[in-house]
Amino acid sequence: MAKTDAKSKGKIKSKNIFDILLKKESVNANKRKEATKKETKEGKTINHGKKTQVRTAKTLEKKTQIQKKTETKQKIEKAKKEKKQEKRKDEKQKTRSTKKEKTGKVRKEMHNETIEQILEGIKEIGYEPKRQKIIEAEPHIEHILTPEKELKKEEKEEPSTQLVPILSKRKLKKEIEKVSFAETKPEKKEIQTIKTVATIQKERKSFEKPSLIKTGIPGFDEMCGGGIEEKSIVLINGDAGSGKTIFGLQFLYEGAKNGEAGLYISFGEPRETLYPRMLSFGMNFQQLEEKQLFFMIEYQPHEIAKIMQEEGGTLYDLITAYNIKRVVVDPITPYLMQFNDPYQARLALVRLFSVFRKFQVTTMLLNEWSSQLPTHPSTAVAEFLADGIVYLIHRRSPEGVQIRGIEIWKMTGVGHTEVARPFAFTQKGIVIYPNERLFFGGKETK
Repeated sequence: MAKTDAKSKGKIKSKNIFDILLKKESVNANKRKEATKKETKEGKTINHGKKTQVRTAKTLEKKTQIQKKTETKQKIEKAKKEKKQEKRKDEKQKTRSTKKEKTGKVRKEMHNETIEQILEGIKEIGYEPKRQKIIEAEPHIEHILTPEKELKKEEKEEPSTQLVPILSKRKLKKEIEKVSFAETKPEKKEIQTIKTVATIQKERKSFEKPSLIKTGIPGFDEMCGGGIEEKSIVLINGDAGSGKTIFGLQFLYEGAKNGEAGLYISFGEPRETLYPRMLSFGMNFQQLEEKQLFFMIEYQPHEIAKIMQEEGGTLYDLITAYNIKRVVVDPITPYLMQFNDPYQARLALVRLFSVFRKFQVTTMLLNEWSSQLPTHPSTAVAEFLADGIVYLIHRRSPEGVQIRGIEIWKMTGVGHTEVARPFAFTQKGIVIYPNERLFFGGKETK
């Protein structure tokens, strides 16, 4: 038994040693694999780094090439601009020199013509009265022309066949040419004296009676005797809720239906709220805008002030481009409120009227007016400048009923009614009743 145990123990020991050796070899093999893996990884990283370096070098080269190209292009463009500027300067100088030469020639020709006229006039009539006219026309040659007494003395001594013996044509021309040409610039008086009756008659313009334009508002044209003057400016006064905006837009809508384009200048209400409201009166301004028969511009008061200083600017371009015939400004009060000085406000109002008259369009200016509150002082000036004044009446009767009416206070060129007439808001807009009278709390307007 003892022998068997010893043998078994020896076998176990030999097996353990063999296992240990195998484990060591496996461990070493794993270490070698890891080492090879690391080496391969390091090799890859090195190659990747080299590749990236090559790529960066290429990109830098490309960037430098692009920068060089851009720089060369910029230099070429600068050179071209400089050449263009030089050419422009040369052309301007040439044009200026040619203009100066032309003006100089024209002035010389005019001067020579005046001299010839003077010399011809001396022959035609007596010397002394003509001498005064010559001095008025050519004051710089007064010292050349001698008085009549000296001429008579010299006539006795040296008789001659000419009317003016002391100064012949050649001598006069030489003496006048001695005077510097800068002092002999033709004045307005000289040119006016040379004008004949025929040229003055050509400048006269023939004036015709202005034609009437129909507003299209039911009942209003009957009150005006058929319409208002074309290219006139009408002031529409009214308080809040009196119907000023509807009145102005209805004027534009009726014109657009007849092919007359209209412009609406707003200082407050945007088209997002205005267009849907006007649909309840059967007026679709969006369709008219698509057909280029209606234009709406929203301005701030200071913006329209700049446009008025420029005498129209973009407004004039729009009106001429689309052949606009009717214009409404809603309202003019904010435009005037930006001026603290009443004198400046009046000047701005006069400028506004002159600009719209220059446009040659029929204009309605809507004005915020109330009989119970003080108005802007410039509104009185507006009433004097306007061709027509219309009041939209909006009051409350003693019974608590709102009364609406319209009154034409002024309308040049037409025979308008002098009685206030009632009106109402309908599905087709404002409708005026020109044959009915307006009542205020049981009292009838006369």
